[in-house]
Amino acid sequence: MTSVITHIVLFKYKPSITWSEFEAHFDTFLALKHKCVKPDTGRPYMKSMKAGKNRSWEDFSKGMTHGFVLEFENQDDLDYYLTEDPVHLKFSRDAAPLIEDSVVVDIQDGILFAPRFKKPAMKGGNFHGSCHCGDCTWTAEITTPQHILCHCDTCKKLGGGPFSMNQIIHKDQLKILTGTPSRYTYTGASGNPVHCYFCPRCTSHIYHHQAVMGDQIIIRTILLEGGSKMQPGGEIFAEGKLGWVDALRGVLDRVTPEVKL
Repeated sequence: MTSVITHIVLFKYKPSITWSEFEAHFDTFLALKHKCVKPDTGRPYMKSMKAGKNRSWEDFSKGMTHGFVLEFENQDDLDYYLTEDPVHLKFSRDAAPLIEDSVVVDIQDGILFAPRFKKPAMKGGNFHGSCHCGDCTWTAEITTPQHILCHCDTCKKLGGGPFSMNQIIHKDQLKILTGTPSRYTYTGASGNPVHCYFCPRCTSHIYHHQAVMGDQIIIRTILLEGGSKMQPGGEIFAEGKLGWVDALRGVLDRVTPEVKL
């Protein structure tokens, strides 16, 4: 039984992109075969890549115009390519504005009945963070990178959103690199003071410390690089959850179209 994984990507490009943009994108994609290397060996790990325009006379393409077929020796190599390889991650960020729709399928030759592979959990480590204006930067050491959602009324007030995304860490695991956060203090539900630290220029809320927590602090995980890829790991004060939060995707699909600012 082969462990080789074939990674198939189909793209439908936006009609507004220029030929030079498309050509540069295509060349960059093809170059990934040689530029994507493993950090421990410094050598390329993609087995093969094929790419080209759809030329089928059958009308079943669903609007997809170009296909890319990549082979990897095993699932671990593909997972590294998708989640960690800095060359591929930059390519994906740069390509996003050019693509209107896509289809991705991973197969193992001859495997017809098997469960889907599990998405690899994000690895722990030091995560770089920054406020909106960039004056305040920091690193936070997180063992299990995930968001803990808080639905309390205070978090709604502080962040202006339906919930906040946080992690509890030891104060020594947070290192402020640039800037000096300002502090705002309020009285928590326990009757004890809570100190909120934020950028004095753009007011991004970096972390807060409750007096009853000792040396533990609560950091805002969405401000960390990679925060948008972290998965939710739990929630607190669920009794304060807004009624539409769990059904948000369905609610939006039924009402207004997407608006980009």
